Amino acid sequence: MKTLKITTDNKISIVDVDFKDFRSIQQAVGGYFETVKTRKMWDYFKAPVIMLVDEEGLIKGLSCNAVASVFYGIEEHGCMIAGDVIFGLVLGEDIIGFGNRDTEQWMEKMLKDFPVLQKENSYE
Repeated sequence: MKTLKITTDNKISIVDVDFKDFRSIQQAVGGYFETVKTRKMWDYFKAPVIMLVDEEGLIKGLSCNAVASVFYGIEEHGCMIAGDVIFGLVLGEDIIGFGNRDTEQWMEKMLKDFPVLQKENSYE
């Protein structure tokens, strides 16, 4: 299912991820993953959106993901998100993608709200 990916070099793209297959998620984020849910994301998306992040990003010495770190609340506690991230939508006990229309709309909103982001046109 279509969702958004933000890389450490500030590229945002639409990717296709099978959220029922943990290997598909691992491939998208670059390794073992964990979910991150914050009030800041709820306020921004007005929906139960989570980030799926590289669980070992800091240990691996990956670069800071600036936009993901803002959603995580770095300005409040100083902790960053390291590595690429994808977004998912919580639906009951499942995580799903955004779907075609919402993915496009949220990408355009994020490009407007986070000038550091650049659109990457490739689909994975």
